[in-house]
Amino acid sequence: MTAATPPGWLRAPAPAEARPPRPLAPSALGDDEVSDPPPSATMRAAAERGRLLHQLFERLPDLPHDQRADAAERWLAGAAGVEDAALRRRVTRDAMAVLDDPAFADLFGPDTLAEAPIAAVVGTQVVAGTVDRLCIGKAVVRVVDFKTGRRVPGDVGDIPVYHLKQMAAYAAALRVILPDRWVEAALLYTAGPKLFVLPADLLDRHKPGLGAGEQSLPHEA
Repeated sequence: MTAATPPGWLRAPAPAEARPPRPLAPSALGDDEVSDPPPSATMRAAAERGRLLHQLFERLPDLPHDQRADAAERWLAGAAGVEDAALRRRVTRDAMAVLDDPAFADLFGPDTLAEAPIAAVVGTQVVAGTVDRLCIGKAVVRVVDFKTGRRVPGDVGDIPVYHLKQMAAYAAALRVILPDRWVEAALLYTAGPKLFVLPADLLDRHKPGLGAGEQSLPHEA
């Protein structure tokens, strides 16, 4: 009885395993042609204000309207550890200016999601991130990102490109996740407050993988 000849593949080296695409985090997109200066005290204060506003937008909408301002002050003084009373008043005022505006009421309704994680493969690019507000309707999905910096664009043409890239990536991912819904993306600049609903053709021009500038996709509030 002769031993069976082993198949050739048994001693052949294993083929190289394809490396999965690096996930794209839309909130980390920036203008990679501009070097950021070291953060100044003003910049750090603005970043902290933005962080606090994001936290309040997540916590306050479930409360009755007449309790929100007091709850904001208590949270800022307690859990957030904001000792500066003037800062607490300013942040509370800015949060209430958005939450009490009827124009933005549908962004904070009971059927909306705060800090909602999303992930999808768009073409060959993995897009993963957390959106500030997600409103899922039967026909329309609305994704909104809050921008809490002091600069408010005059119109859509003044919106920074990296903000457009961020929202285009979110919109593209949601179209994959919910292909039967129309996806609407918007930016809410809280210093206005001013809401920009981004045209679909503008999002398409900035979606992941398009154009030379989009090949090197690397949050500003």
